[in-house]
Amino acid sequence: MKIKTNRHLFYQLSIQQRLPLLICTLLLSAITIYGFANYYSLKKATLIIGEDRLSSLTDQMSSMFGQSSQSLLNIGNSTAAQSTLIQCLKSNGNKFRKETIEALNKLQRDSNWVSTILLNMDLVPVLRSENSKREIKISLKGVIQYNNVGPNSSRVGRIYNINGTMYYPVITTITEKKQIIGYIISWVVVNTTQKTVTQFSKLLGMGAGFYIVNTDGSLWTNLVKPIKAKPVAINTKGKIMEYTDADGRLLMASAKIIPGTAWLIMIEFPEDKMLAGLSTFVKWIIGIGLVLMAVGIFAAWIMSRNITKPLNRLTIAATAISKGNYSISEPINVLKNDELGKLANAFNIMAAQVHQMHLSLENKIEERTAQLETVNKELEAFSYSVSHDLRTPLRAVSGYSIMLKEDYESGLDQEGKRILGNIISNARMMGQLIDDLLSFSRLGKKELAKTLVNMQLLVAGVVEELLQNEPENKYYVVTGTLPSVEADQVMIKQVVVNLISNAIKYSSKIAGPEIEIGAINEDTNTVYYVKDNGAGFDMAYSDKLFGVFQRLHSQEEFEGTGVGLALAKRIIEKHKGKIWAEGAINKGATFYFSIPKN
Repeated sequence: MKIKTNRHLFYQLSIQQRLPLLICTLLLSAITIYGFANYYSLKKATLIIGEDRLSSLTDQMSSMFGQSSQSLLNIGNSTAAQSTLIQCLKSNGNKFRKETIEALNKLQRDSNWVSTILLNMDLVPVLRSENSKREIKISLKGVIQYNNVGPNSSRVGRIYNINGTMYYPVITTITEKKQIIGYIISWVVVNTTQKTVTQFSKLLGMGAGFYIVNTDGSLWTNLVKPIKAKPVAINTKGKIMEYTDADGRLLMASAKIIPGTAWLIMIEFPEDKMLAGLSTFVKWIIGIGLVLMAVGIFAAWIMSRNITKPLNRLTIAATAISKGNYSISEPINVLKNDELGKLANAFNIMAAQVHQMHLSLENKIEERTAQLETVNKELEAFSYSVSHDLRTPLRAVSGYSIMLKEDYESGLDQEGKRILGNIISNARMMGQLIDDLLSFSRLGKKELAKTLVNMQLLVAGVVEELLQNEPENKYYVVTGTLPSVEADQVMIKQVVVNLISNAIKYSSKIAGPEIEIGAINEDTNTVYYVKDNGAGFDMAYSDKLFGVFQRLHSQEEFEGTGVGLALAKRIIEKHKGKIWAEGAINKGATFYFSIPKN
């Protein structure tokens, strides 16, 4: 009862009272919606920028560490290739001892390199550098087996926590005749101050966290000390990771493997730091909204007093026009020179013009209809003429070929008979193609002639036709189970021909071309696909694939008109389906098209 009473009281208010109230509500709603929309839009944009920055920083840091590691590994490889060191190792340290110790000393670049050892194949120490400060007590066999360093190569191993101090090995193999005969292992202590890490974090910005992790997850460190593993499943393929830390903060992170090492680098940004600037935006929106609301209420109150009086007369006239009465017996007179007076005058002019245009429009519709019928008849006549002009020489080719076969086949060898048969067959195919093209030219107004299409037989026939002139066994074609579908058989065959012929064309220049044709059964659609391992394409330009005359390869690379995929798209869309493609340069392409089941 209370709700009905309040509603009744609202409708008892005059327009002069309701208009400010309505405008106030609209302003409040618009400002609220605008504020939330902009907030979430800016939030999304800020997060995307943050994700891009996070990925970029991770790539840069991985590359920087990788370059530094590669520099160390190159020095190690160069040292391991010295003939004096190899002779010293083979003589168990008796020959070229001095030269080998000098080479080992040079490997220790600074005080963080605590030990450099030359080991034989049995992992027995042969020599140590003079600068070796301590012995790292850890199973060398386990270190070698885990890193699995091949001949003529080196690797930075995983980090080990030994009595609270972190070390990592730099392992270099000594190779002779492609066989490993020994190792150089340098142990380096991880010695970074908290001040350095803090400054580096500030340099990265956004309260960034910076971590080095063994690729097997056995140790996490902030380069100052070992830390507890973060509650996140690490993804090193560039995907942004999200997780919540022990304090309940939402963090975004990116990780990437450091080349030449058994480490990966992970950088994290707290989401609240990324979104810190949005709080100022919210305050501004609230302040501006309050000012606009006050101004709007006042302006609405003033306007409502001037509008309500002549508004009824305009309403009555507009109602008459809406009911089909395009002539007004008496014009609306508003004795004002303001916008409302101009509106009344404009309304009078508009009503007269609407009446005149209504009469003119009916005449134009009749005229355009007659013109359209004439154009359609001319188009049909043109299509018939083109068909006839193409068929006449084609019939001649086919007729003379049949006469040649009937009268002179006995005088031809097997190759001549085969060629003659191909001429007759292809002439017949050309005739069918003309019919198909003419039918497709009328695709816009043509109704679909849907039947139950046996896609298995259709695809098999198309593959056989397209490969009949190709070298035998050049293409490896695999056809999976293809469900039948309700569709226009002629149109769907055109799509299949275009896609398979493209697969043959774009994989023709590689060794071992493979083509796979299959289907995916979904709830409401059947998705068919044609996959090849040919030239492929850049996904950044995938939107151009289905445009008319849009080609991603030059004419010199692959011949074509750039129309086939556009035709395929129009046919599939006429079936209420979709067509799309996936691919990569030199890794092949897959084209999909879906047909609704119902």
